[in-house]
Amino acid sequence: MQLWLSVCLFSIIVERFLTVLIPRQLGIITDALSDSRETGYFPWKELFVWAILKLVSISAGFELLRSMANSRIGVYAFKQLSSAAFNHVMSLSMDYHSSKSCGDVLKAIEQGSDIHDILDTVLFEAAPMLIDLVVAAVWLSSVFDAYMALIIIATSIVYIYAGVRANTFIVHRRREYTEGERKGNEILYDAVSNWQTVAYHNRGPFEGARYGAIVDGYTAKQVRYWDASDVSEALQSFIMALGLLASAFLAAARIAAGTAPVGHLVLLVTYWATIHEPLKYLAYTFRHTSSQLISAERLLQLLQTPPSVADAPGARPLHVTAGRVSFTDVSFAYDARKPTLRNISLTAEPGQTVALVGETGGGKSTLLKLLLRFYDVAAGDRAVAIDGQDVRAVTLDSLRAALGVVPQDPALFNQSIMDNVRYARLDASDDEVREACRAAAVHDKIAAFPDGYASRVGERGVRLSGGELQRLAIARVLLKDPKIVLLDEATSAVDSATEERIQEAFARLSSGRTMFVVAHRLSTVVHADLILVVDDGSVVERGTHVELLEKRGKYYELWSKQAGV
Repeated sequence: MQLWLSVCLFSIIVERFLTVLIPRQLGIITDALSDSRETGYFPWKELFVWAILKLVSISAGFELLRSMANSRIGVYAFKQLSSAAFNHVMSLSMDYHSSKSCGDVLKAIEQGSDIHDILDTVLFEAAPMLIDLVVAAVWLSSVFDAYMALIIIATSIVYIYAGVRANTFIVHRRREYTEGERKGNEILYDAVSNWQTVAYHNRGPFEGARYGAIVDGYTAKQVRYWDASDVSEALQSFIMALGLLASAFLAAARIAAGTAPVGHLVLLVTYWATIHEPLKYLAYTFRHTSSQLISAERLLQLLQTPPSVADAPGARPLHVTAGRVSFTDVSFAYDARKPTLRNISLTAEPGQTVALVGETGGGKSTLLKLLLRFYDVAAGDRAVAIDGQDVRAVTLDSLRAALGVVPQDPALFNQSIMDNVRYARLDASDDEVREACRAAAVHDKIAAFPDGYASRVGERGVRLSGGELQRLAIARVLLKDPKIVLLDEATSAVDSATEERIQEAFARLSSGRTMFVVAHRLSTVVHADLILVVDDGSVVERGTHVELLEKRGKYYELWSKQAGV
């Protein structure tokens, strides 16, 4: 990349010399032709030099080299920016992802190209043009006089001032348009990703009208933005035309007075483009860069957003030996105004199965999220620990590598079943994947598909049933073979026969492993070593199935409702 950057800079320097030499050579040719009737001399050498300079300057010469270098620098910059944005998004915590629209985040990552365009425009386009402008003013003033320099400077100042003033309105229009476009992308992504919900309620026309209204709004703002840009460009072109007229009049007066050769007029008209282009491009760059900065604002904000959960300084890898898990006086709240967990203390001994039961919204799944460090408990003595190691003091990668999770709502990638299950352990063989699927009671289902394990599952696994999704999630955990397993309503969407087979697989899986089971069906946890009844963020009862029934408390009440007693 350093080589291509050097090539680009070298090409820019050579092009700066050519912008002076080519108009100068045209002036020499014009003067020679003016005298040719008297001298009989044809300026073939001068024409040859001019032709060589033009060939070197056009797309077949140094411009080609610069374009090739720019394209490679651009690809490299885009890759670095997009990768940095993607990796940063993946490092952000659950509180960020749960509060942001996925479509908005994706759009922000895509706008890595806008930041690259800004850098490319300023460094490799605007800066050389600014140099051209300074050189043009100095050189023309030396060829003519101070009055020519004064015209150039005055034209430049008025031109830039008009562009800056107009840009105030243009930026406002662009911000309105960009904000509307973002809202449109959010609606589009939500509707497409929730197609089934839209279809269930027959809301296709409603979503179409909603999206159409947003598009109508932001395209109208886009037209106003374009109109403002066009008017600004027209005004600046008029200013440049006045400057050219004044300078041409001055040059013609010098020629008529005999104080300058005819070639100077050709030189001026030709070289004026060298002045006009930098000014025009600087104005365009100012407008374009302002617009790109507005588009890239979301990405810049994203890159400046720190993860709320990150590795602590000096964090060490987690070493799971026995698999003992403890929660010590843990409290937590998603919203400070409403506590989710209150002073939870529990211990899961190595190889023990701990069930968390209770009504929906009591805080059961939140306990698993704290163990996974999707969120952190408050600072202080309160802690979640594995084998005596505070999870806040170990690296996130090692923590999550040591845990296996079957979520309540499993999501798959739009890839083959084989690749989706292997995602839990990337070096697993095909036979190991199949064995995990057999243990999860889903192999026969997969084998019945026309493409078997090569079947693609659709976005988030939309082509599979709820029970098939959960069993594939279970297969992932079986393949990963972790010391600690977290099951969040893992059998909530399967029939009784399949549930029985999965429970047998869980029995094999739980041997020698610590398991946390969040369950709504109490029948699935009757053999748990410890059952905790979580109600409104607190553990209100704990014990085995038999012990809790004998207490005739909250657990007994839940059991009676499900048993129909």
